[in-house]
Amino acid sequence: MRNLAEHRREIALKALGTTLVKRNVSLVSLVIFSATLLSVPICQLVSDLQRGESPHVFRAIGLLPVPNLTAIKQYEDTLEEESVLTDWLLPGVQTVLTRVFRTGNEQAYLGRDGWLFYRADVDSLIGAGPQKTASAALTTLIDFNRQLEARGITLIVVPTPVKPTIHPEKFSGRYRNTNAPIHNPDYAAFIDGLRSEGVLVYDPSQLLFEAARQETQYLKTDTHWKPKAMEQVAQYLSAFITEQIELSTDPSTTYVKTAEDTVNIGDIAKMLKLAENQMLFPSERVTRHVVQTPSGNLWRPDQESEILFLGDSFSNIYSLAGMGWGASAGFVEHLSAELARPIDKIVINAGGADATRQALVQELNRGHDRLTGKRVLIYQFATREVFSGDWKLLSIPSDKALQRSAMSIAETITVTATIKAKTEPPMPRTVPYAECIIALHLENVDTSDLPETFVVFLWGMRENQWTDAATFKVDQKVKLRLRPWNSVEAVYGSYNRKELENEETWLLDVYWGEMP
Repeated sequence: MRNLAEHRREIALKALGTTLVKRNVSLVSLVIFSATLLSVPICQLVSDLQRGESPHVFRAIGLLPVPNLTAIKQYEDTLEEESVLTDWLLPGVQTVLTRVFRTGNEQAYLGRDGWLFYRADVDSLIGAGPQKTASAALTTLIDFNRQLEARGITLIVVPTPVKPTIHPEKFSGRYRNTNAPIHNPDYAAFIDGLRSEGVLVYDPSQLLFEAARQETQYLKTDTHWKPKAMEQVAQYLSAFITEQIELSTDPSTTYVKTAEDTVNIGDIAKMLKLAENQMLFPSERVTRHVVQTPSGNLWRPDQESEILFLGDSFSNIYSLAGMGWGASAGFVEHLSAELARPIDKIVINAGGADATRQALVQELNRGHDRLTGKRVLIYQFATREVFSGDWKLLSIPSDKALQRSAMSIAETITVTATIKAKTEPPMPRTVPYAECIIALHLENVDTSDLPETFVVFLWGMRENQWTDAATFKVDQKVKLRLRPWNSVEAVYGSYNRKELENEETWLLDVYWGEMP
């Protein structure tokens, strides 16, 4: 005779296989499920038609007959960016999650006392996410130093601490009594490795940490430092340079500083994707000091200077107006004022591990030797880059190889050409920067005034919105109005820029493009 347990198991199996649902319940469930499933594309279709745009459902047809993974990803990213339901639902839902449950999102952590932290900064300290060892950064910087030494140039590395390194107590109450900056466990070995190979390193971590015990050094809702903290680091770095390197005895240049107030909301608060009128994280007011010449002209970089500065957004904040914190009052400006001498600079938001080095090598390959007459190269980057950046090795061409000249054009020219390759902007509000420049590799141009193939930079994202250029596709013919890149580089060159990976394109002429 079967036991009770086996009998119950048999009954349960029969019940699972013959579950009965009333017809009216089935119909109602089916209607609700279908309506929910179809509501998203229907709402999107109506929105597209109201705005006079090509419906996304029709764009999907363009993926046929054999879609490739790149085209599929681009379509999905575009659909996510332009989703009307996302725009409608996400700000309200995120506001509730943040206000009631104190929950951030995939880019932002909520700290204490209204402070926000960039997830990539925190992850770089604890080794979470797709982190790397510091060995790649160490190898690349030692190689970079060797190449610069061959040209008689001294490298100074300035790793800039991220916010949770200096203010861990604002992230968690467990760190209220911390007596030293919080770094990745491998950071000390990285610094020691550089110094043991003769690389000069100025690390402002301890200076900022000690100052933070008296007053905050970083913005509450932004990834970057406050003006006063930045200016103090510039002062100490100036002293370090003077102590370590014998600069020329050229007459000093006197600069004047003028105080100005700036009000803005931080980049991390924007990445939370809250409603536009949110009051959870109000704007912050800071006082920055604009650097000017005695005649009243704003500070400008000087390519004839014996100092070249490579830096990221920590050097751009208070200098690049597009970041929202004012202009002409950044790290390089204040370092120049402290040294009482001009400085040349290549400063680009994001990609501190490779963006500025690559920009330098590209200029050298195109025949513009930014290293002529240089004695010092200062390389500033955020410390998170040590463990997450792309530290690819780049070769500096010899000065004898720099003989190429670019084809010149009129101030502007309108052309039609075919896209051979392109770069993609990031998804809006997933990075600390609201703007991004993308690159197009163009060919088959309809004029003999330009080379057969060349590179065009143009906006791929403005104010956290993709531009039309972001949806361009390879093999597509595009009509653009072009200007020489060097005529606008001073205006656009410091914005986050996605470069082409093919090193052969680094030898091509570069232009700035706009939709006609």
